[in-house]
Amino acid sequence: MKALSALRGSIVTAVVVGVLAVSGCATADTAAVVNGHRISEQEVQEATTQITKAYPGAKLDTASALSSLVMATFINQVADESGKGLSDSAAKAAVAGIPDPVPATLELVKSSLSSQQLTSVEQGKVIALASKAKVTLNPRYGTFDPKKVRFDVSQPNWIKTEPSQSSAPATTPAG
Repeated sequence: MKALSALRGSIVTAVVVGVLAVSGCATADTAAVVNGHRISEQEVQEATTQITKAYPGAKLDTASALSSLVMATFINQVADESGKGLSDSAAKAAVAGIPDPVPATLELVKSSLSSQQLTSVEQGKVIALASKAKVTLNPRYGTFDPKKVRFDVSQPNWIKTEPSQSSAPATTPAG
């Protein structure tokens, strides 16, 4: 009986590991996988912290930093192919207040600055690359719709939106 129980436990473990490997989130630190390239949660958090420090007015949270990092893959590729890509040293100069920026920060800076130089045709290439890409997001960061090239932020079921004042039922004073 113990052997059967141990075998069942091994099968369950193998299935769970298989599902995680197929989903692209085989490690707890994975925020996203883009065409086989893993973006870790730590990378996203460090980049968010560094960008916010370099540009205090930037409204950047982890989820938006992740979606920006995913898109940076395609923006930087098109920018490089069209001769408009930036070097790491140019990106470092744009965040001079950060002594040792992490690679994810540099990718965000390069894509932000390069995207401003792309023509509408080149922007179309970015969208085409993103729509054909294999993108898997950690569910805590939402989902990616490749048909619309759109990120939808995750809303856990335990977070309820507050009804607006206009949708609250009208009350009349007792009298």
